Amino acid sequence: MKLKVFLISLALFLITLCKPIHASEDMTSRLDKDITSRLNKDLIIQNVTVISPERGKPLESAHVKITNGIISEISTKPFTINNKTSVIDATGQFLSPGLMDSHVHLTLMPGLTFANLEHAEHMQASFVKQQPRSYLYFGVTQLLDPSQSVESIQSFNRAEQKPDLFHCGAAPIVGGYPTVWVSQQETYDIFRYLIVDDKDADSIPEGKNPADFTPEAVVKRMAEDGAICVKVFIEDGFGLNNQWPLISDQLLKRVKNAAKQHGLIMMAHANAIDMQVIAEKLSVDVIAHGLWNWNQFDGQAGIPAQIKQLLDQIIEKGITFQPTFNVMDGLKEVTVPGVLNDPLYAKVIGKQAMNWYNSPEGLWFRDEILSDFQRMDLAKIHQHQDNIISQGERVVEYLNRHQHPIVLASDTPSSPTFAAQPGYSTYQELQHLHKAGLSLEQVLRAATINNAKAFRMDDRYGTVEPGKVANLLLLDGNPLKSISAYNQIDKIIVGGEVIDRETLSVR
Repeated sequence: MKLKVFLISLALFLITLCKPIHASEDMTSRLDKDITSRLNKDLIIQNVTVISPERGKPLESAHVKITNGIISEISTKPFTINNKTSVIDATGQFLSPGLMDSHVHLTLMPGLTFANLEHAEHMQASFVKQQPRSYLYFGVTQLLDPSQSVESIQSFNRAEQKPDLFHCGAAPIVGGYPTVWVSQQETYDIFRYLIVDDKDADSIPEGKNPADFTPEAVVKRMAEDGAICVKVFIEDGFGLNNQWPLISDQLLKRVKNAAKQHGLIMMAHANAIDMQVIAEKLSVDVIAHGLWNWNQFDGQAGIPAQIKQLLDQIIEKGITFQPTFNVMDGLKEVTVPGVLNDPLYAKVIGKQAMNWYNSPEGLWFRDEILSDFQRMDLAKIHQHQDNIISQGERVVEYLNRHQHPIVLASDTPSSPTFAAQPGYSTYQELQHLHKAGLSLEQVLRAATINNAKAFRMDDRYGTVEPGKVANLLLLDGNPLKSISAYNQIDKIIVGGEVIDRETLSVR
């Protein structure tokens, strides 16, 4: 199976959130205003061990002062405390930067269908309310949504407690992935950032202005909507298939030039070797998705020479790489009996949704995957999936061995699998990065400063330093000693606001 079920489901999933909207207020400006208005007094964290990726070693017995949501001072000497100061005694605890997940989709409840409309609407409303809290529960204080819709961004930002959110604009071509399952008219109505090649301008429906669909106009619209990056889809079919139109080199270059003009990062969806070769030759800034689909090299041991050549070019050009192990993990775990008995799922999934996931209706996606494998033995299905996962792991191990920075990106939810849940999937991605060979120090960097640098926000995020936004985690465990420390969070601090972790779990 060349990810057929996954890609079809993902495309349909994306379509549900790609609604036409009007340009919004600049989200970065709104974010800055939100951060600086959260607190009216100082916060001091006393006697804490600071764990930050720019430090050669932890800073013990430290005192951290936060003013108006910004880290203002770090010292090994206590600060003066007055009646306008809030104090946390963090003796025996560890303070790290908050985590960033640079690939999420803030959309429907994973796996939700609308067969029972009233039932589904209630679950979706509960999911939307809990979603930002679930990310915070697992220490995620910054998110990047490379989606199509500003509408979902605006909805998320209305939450009282939430991570800081950034977004990309996603730009498909007419007839290309992921527009392939809707009519041409629907494509123009649904996708706000649709690109049309000049040679196809005559096919644009009546009432639509061809000038609105050029790469230059589309990228300009993204920038006006507050996007920090543009996402293109380099996908011509599943595996070795090539039945879909692929965005041309000429259009890709025009998108890249327009992105540069507006100061936007360029991200490319590509998970197969032939597609990643195109992304690498274009020198995109970010390749979204790990290289698990090796096409003609599938099943080979080690890393084939052609794949090594591609990876060497990615390293040489400094292209940010998102492994997104959660994509394949989520497809496997949805078929694992009793997977939802994991108590951490109960922290982010409500009782009604949990009961539905365990019902025949809620297991529809599991049944589709099993059907796609023609109901072969479950152990053989898992072996096949593990082989694909192993290919992605070997790629990451190679990049990491050559000291190429990896970033934390979970692609939650990558498909309609109930195993991919906000926040928890990020924690699982951290665990998988460690399993794939990243040291605990490298995992910390992937989740903090690497993401901040890749998306040009390291002046505000990624480390525990004066001048940085006070998005922090107060941990009972040392993340440089155990990966489980990321599940030993005592408090989450967002823009200086202190939140006790357990108040964020599903109610």
